[in-house]
Amino acid sequence: MTADNTVPDLPDRLRELFVSWNAAGRPPQGAMRWNRSTWQATLPDHHDLLAELPDQIDRAGVAQRGRHAADSDAEAVQAFVTAMVWGYGPIGYGAFRAARVLRENPGAPAVLREAALRVRGGGGAEAFAWLKDNRLRYLGVAFATKYLYFCSRAAAPALVLDRLVQRWLWRHAAFAVSLNWQVEHYRRYLALLSGWADELGVTPEQVEQLIFADAASQQPGSPWGSPLATADDKADAACAESAVLDALDEALAAYAELNEGVGPSDIEDFEFGVRQLRRIVLARRLTHRGLSN
Repeated sequence: MTADNTVPDLPDRLRELFVSWNAAGRPPQGAMRWNRSTWQATLPDHHDLLAELPDQIDRAGVAQRGRHAADSDAEAVQAFVTAMVWGYGPIGYGAFRAARVLRENPGAPAVLREAALRVRGGGGAEAFAWLKDNRLRYLGVAFATKYLYFCSRAAAPALVLDRLVQRWLWRHAAFAVSLNWQVEHYRRYLALLSGWADELGVTPEQVEQLIFADAASQQPGSPWGSPLATADDKADAACAESAVLDALDEALAAYAELNEGVGPSDIEDFEFGVRQLRRIVLARRLTHRGLSN
C-alpha cells in the first residue's frame, strides 16, 4: 500500500528493466554459489542431499525439490534445506541458521509439509496466513516466503518478499510492505506484482526477479545481482552485511510479536536500537567502499 492506500502504476524503472531484459532474450536469474562443506558439516543428517546439489544452484533446481515438498515430511525438509542453500548462498552462517530452524522446532517437518500443501492448494496468501499462525521459531518472512515460493504453483504463486524487494518497492513505487508477518500486506504485494505482470505480459515471478536483481545490483559485490558475479571477498562481505540487516528486521518482527509485558513504548525503544545497529552496519559498508576506491 502506498502512503494514500492507492495501488501504484507500473514504475518507470520496472519498465526500463523489462525492456533491457526482453532485449537480452529474457535470461533467467543466475545460479547461486554456496559452500558445500560448511552445509554438510552443519546439517550432517542431510549430507546426501547436499552432495547431490550442484556447485551453483539456480531457481529451477530448487523448484524441482519444492514440487515434492507436499509429498511427505521428509520431502518438505529437503525442499526447505535446498531453498535455504539458494537463499543464503555464500553467506557463512546460512547453514547454522537453517539448522537452527529445524533444531529448535521439533514439529518443523509437519509444519513445512502443511505449508507446502496449503500454498499448492490455496495460493501464496493463504499459505502465508497459515504459516503466520503456525510460526517456526527463527524463520522470518524473508526466508519463509522463499520456501513458499519454491513450493507454489504458477497459477497462484507465493513470491519472495525480503528486505531488497521491500526497499525497491518503496523507492520506485512508494509502496510500503511490512516484513512483520502482516497478511494483508503480503496479499497486497502479490496483487500488485500480478497487476504489473499482466501489464507487461509476463508472470508475477518474472516481475519479482527483475525487482530482486535490480535491488541486489545496488549492493556492492552482491552475487545476486548478476549471473557473472565472482566469488571474491568483497562479494562475501556484501552478502554478510545484507544478511545482518535481514536479521535485524527479523529481530524487530519477532519482538513486535511478543505479547506479555511488551507495550508500544517497548517496541519503539527496541526499534530505536535496531535503527542504531543498522546505521553501524551501513556506516561500515560506506567506510569499506571508500577504502576500496
